Amino acid sequence: GRLSSRAVRDTLAAVRGFVRSLPSGNGLTALAVATAAVRDAENRAELLNPLIHKFGLNVVVLGPHDEACLGALAALHHLPVRDGLIFDLGGGSLQLASVRDSRVGETASLPIGAVRMTDRFLRGDPPSPHELASLRTEVQGQLLRAGPVFLGHGCLVGIGGTVRALASLRLGTRADEAAPHGLQVRQREIVALRARLEALPLCERQRVPGLRPERADIIVAGIVVIEELL
Repeated sequence: GRLSSRAVRDTLAAVRGFVRSLPSGNGLTALAVATAAVRDAENRAELLNPLIHKFGLNVVVLGPHDEACLGALAALHHLPVRDGLIFDLGGGSLQLASVRDSRVGETASLPIGAVRMTDRFLRGDPPSPHELASLRTEVQGQLLRAGPVFLGHGCLVGIGGTVRALASLRLGTRADEAAPHGLQVRQREIVALRARLEALPLCERQRVPGLRPERADIIVAGIVVIEELL
């Protein structure tokens, strides 16, 4: 429910670098877009005020529906999706958007992002069976509350950092190589990857081919969310 001081400092430093890299005098306008992590934080002003008043940025805090729609529209623009479900798994939330006849329909936003679930449930190194079971129970309950509109036929398309990491892990590529766009990953492969990663301590997960070391701490929770969604 709060942005940590370190997270605020790191974000401001990153934005400062982006702003400085913008060429001057070209008429371009920078737009900052905030999603669930900022939207749900009670102290979001600690981040938004410097962005607006110090950096002079126009900041839009997306609502849950808009966040889900934008992710879905991006997927529809690049992939031949006619019917199915598009999900965007971030750090704070899971966005769901149903697609019928290549149009975005119902959306939902669930507070089961990879960072949020890791912080709430996975304290052990590696996580204990009890921690993993509690995480899975929470994810199952949240998905059931999303409603039956998200159950059905068609393809399941995922976007976001955890999905990209899952694709890289599936291929066993170097962590700094981009996974192929539109890669298909089967459910049994996801289950096998999750079982392998959840048994490893963090120091060993950081050395797994295809996984960026800075994502090793949250990858287990992220894959559990995807597994339960499947």
